[in-house]
Amino acid sequence: MMAYIQRRGMAALVSGCLFAVMPALAGDGPFIPTTQYLPPVAPAGPAEERVQECGADGLKCIRWVENQLAAWEAYFGCDHKAVFPTVYRLLTKETRLYLEQDPAMFDDPAGLGYEAVKFYELYDRMIKAHLNGGEIPQAWQTAMEVAAEGDWTGGHDMLLAINAHVQRDMPFALAAAGINLPNGESRKPDHDRFNQILNAAYDTIVQEVGRRYDPIMTDVDSQGGPFDNLGAQQLVAAWREGVFRNAERLTSAEGNEAMMAITRESIESFANVSAQIIRNGEIPGQRARRDAHCEAALAGELKKKPGNPPQGDNRHKTR
Repeated sequence: MMAYIQRRGMAALVSGCLFAVMPALAGDGPFIPTTQYLPPVAPAGPAEERVQECGADGLKCIRWVENQLAAWEAYFGCDHKAVFPTVYRLLTKETRLYLEQDPAMFDDPAGLGYEAVKFYELYDRMIKAHLNGGEIPQAWQTAMEVAAEGDWTGGHDMLLAINAHVQRDMPFALAAAGINLPNGESRKPDHDRFNQILNAAYDTIVQEVGRRYDPIMTDVDSQGGPFDNLGAQQLVAAWREGVFRNAERLTSAEGNEAMMAITRESIESFANVSAQIIRNGEIPGQRARRDAHCEAALAGELKKKPGNPPQGDNRHKTR
């Protein structure tokens, strides 16, 4: 009976977070590309060509990011901070598989690879600062606090970290990589196409988080249906629409210190509010259950855990 109550409680948490806070991942139902009909308002101007850094297909950069995340995943082991590197690695792997099959899916696959590196660098910078006792963005601070203590679920760890990395970090990564293509057209169509990869990766991510860290995640996934997944997909598309608009705002604010400060603060504030909404619903005894489950599931892998965080490979880093 207690296990049933826990599963139902977790189902309510995830459902509530997905539909009230806007989900970080899409469903495995049909994909409806609604955001592609919303026109870009990006400032004019071409972005730099990134073929030299990432290859024409972008795969050099995507593979580098995937390898870095695998190293973080191994480093954290059963620490609850490992949930996000697993989620992030699997999504990056799905991106790699799409590009290996058909890089022409994107107008600028090299630019997508470069954006992936700039995006990852924000996570890498944050997690190393955290491990060294440094200051990190508040949305990330909330995610790290939940990972460190309390009876939170794998769903909490997943959603809080995704909220911080996407809602807080992603606009800055997009702005840094460039919101236009090398030909001067907006990168928004490529940004919208990526929703298909999110949609395709959902089941694999939830199943693996459940296998490695928290079996409640697998139970919750099995209770959903195609309409739940479709609703989640449309919400995440709307969420990522907001990310692109924030990147446009950051780009437009360049050179205007006051406007840049306002834009940055609004991005931080929205991510912080979302984090506080997600940070609800502890289940008594859940940390101990999760830790025991993970130690059994990853018994062989834990013996190989490295002693130091990954340091990266400068050959594949971008300027």
